[in-house]
Amino acid sequence: MPGDKPNHPIREIAPEELIERRQTCVDRECIGERIQGKVVMVTGAAGSIGSELCRQIAGFRPHALVGFDQAETPLFHLERMLAQSFPGLAFEPVIGNIAQAADVNGAIKQFRPAVVFHAAAYKHVPMMERNVFAAVENNIFGTWQIALAASAQGVEYFVLISTDKVVRPASVMGATKRIAELSIRALQKRNGTKFVTVRLGNVVGSSGSVVCLFKEQIAAGGPLTVTHPEMRRYFMTSCEAGQLAMQALALGKGGEIFVPSMGQPVKIVDLARNLIHLSGLQREQDIKIEFSGVRPGEKLIEELNLQAEHLAPTGHPRMRSVDPPAHLGKARINAFMRDLRQVSKSRDAARLILLLKRLIPDYCPAFEPQQALPRSSQSMSFDAVQQAATQPGLSVPIPQTTVSNLS
Repeated sequence: MPGDKPNHPIREIAPEELIERRQTCVDRECIGERIQGKVVMVTGAAGSIGSELCRQIAGFRPHALVGFDQAETPLFHLERMLAQSFPGLAFEPVIGNIAQAADVNGAIKQFRPAVVFHAAAYKHVPMMERNVFAAVENNIFGTWQIALAASAQGVEYFVLISTDKVVRPASVMGATKRIAELSIRALQKRNGTKFVTVRLGNVVGSSGSVVCLFKEQIAAGGPLTVTHPEMRRYFMTSCEAGQLAMQALALGKGGEIFVPSMGQPVKIVDLARNLIHLSGLQREQDIKIEFSGVRPGEKLIEELNLQAEHLAPTGHPRMRSVDPPAHLGKARINAFMRDLRQVSKSRDAARLILLLKRLIPDYCPAFEPQQALPRSSQSMSFDAVQQAATQPGLSVPIPQTTVSNLS
């Protein structure tokens, strides 16, 4: 029909072509010592990183592999893939919600894993800005539930898959994942489960990623939508993400936060241009690029560590460790979780954001005026909002996170 955009069939492009970086070499001997002949559990097993972790773990011949996820159909496909690629693998698909204590405790008691990779998380930044309670339920309460169960049941190693968005977070997603980091570190004891965190960048080609969006837009004839010409991200392939998580397991002794070396951050607009070129098309002539504007919760440039976190080398050339500036005890985390549950039940988004900021002072949400609010509320400063939020029964403007701190 007139005015319809032509479809552009594009060739399959490997993620490695987009980021042009060598794959990670891992310490297979040490990884094998911690996996071979043992029961390993992966939460979020049907996701992009979780499924890649399952594939890599299967190669180390575990006694059994438990895939825990609440998504039935992706878990079904994962089971089929593993059965075809690793016919001797004992794979146990478990459908459950990490935020439900009964689901988590039941799975860990039944299968008694020696190693848990915790990859389950809500990750889409703008979506979580609009669903703050879901982010808290999954990323904070879910992590706390499974970490407590792992500690109680004598799991040897617990590896949290975190994100670079936890550093000076500008989003609910980043703030909730930062609290997940703090909570598992609070459970670390001299003799007990060894809790380890690894911060990863954006995974090229993962479900819902910008590369998938660009491919869809190219196939439809464009345009490719980029939020900002200076937007940059650290990228890695799903295979690399799995390898780095496995290497964190090999290096971990308990309490560490590992930060991989991910090269230089990549401009999203350069990624778009590269994808157009690799697709055999001409920019502007065949496919246009348009800038749509920065979305709530997004930063122009992500960071890998806080200024107060000292980066130290490890036994692996691609992996560094950070020593967080503060260690919160289990009692304080417990108290925070109680307060957070009360606020979540009340569905007061403003109080929720302020409670997150109380634990993470460098969290930078910005308050945007809401048309339905009284004029006096719209003009309140952050200090006034914070003070008002401490008064029982008083609600304050619902916060929306924006790019407010790019230094």
